[in-house]
Amino acid sequence: MINRNDLLKTYIPIAIFGFLCLTSIGLTSVAGLTILFSILYIFIENKRKMGDIGFIPKNILFDIKKYWWLILIPVVLDIVSISLSKLVLPEFYLHVLERTKPMLSFDKLFLMIPQLLILAFGEEIAFRGFFQTKLCNITKSIWAIIITSLFFAIGHFSTGSISVIIYDLFFIFIDSIFYGIIYQKTKNIYSCTISHFLSNVIGISILLFI
Repeated sequence: MINRNDLLKTYIPIAIFGFLCLTSIGLTSVAGLTILFSILYIFIENKRKMGDIGFIPKNILFDIKKYWWLILIPVVLDIVSISLSKLVLPEFYLHVLERTKPMLSFDKLFLMIPQLLILAFGEEIAFRGFFQTKLCNITKSIWAIIITSLFFAIGHFSTGSISVIIYDLFFIFIDSIFYGIIYQKTKNIYSCTISHFLSNVIGISILLFI
């Protein structure tokens, strides 16, 4: 039987996050609300214990040296997915190109870098620091990573043909799996943020050059 403490601190926050994530499909404002809810909940609940949920800046260099290969896997996957799509699924490449066209210029790229960093940090706090951590309290870490990645992919849903949607969500899901593994191994929100940020920057850079 679920006690009142677990209900309030684990199950209800998970349910609220899941609801916000599912209703955020195609709505940037609600997606932002999901991140905002997670950040506020983390800071209110943990107060001075932020290190317990991965805010450990002093370990960044150690984590990079130990898990550099793991951090770079999503970056390589993004290079593969975008490059491969130009050959096997041009519709996807054109879909991503059109979606990011307003920001695809060298002058705007430098302005985008801080935005991409903030976005990656916010999403990692929400999906890894909050959601995955909460799920680990009620299930095995592997299932927590998989469930978190499913919601992460759903939260990045965008309209298009079925083949484009499947291709897009598949690689987003796989990327999220690796972000989750990085977080699980390092317990450091900054390490998975670095991987996420680099992946986004490289992905957009590829669109500029190919």
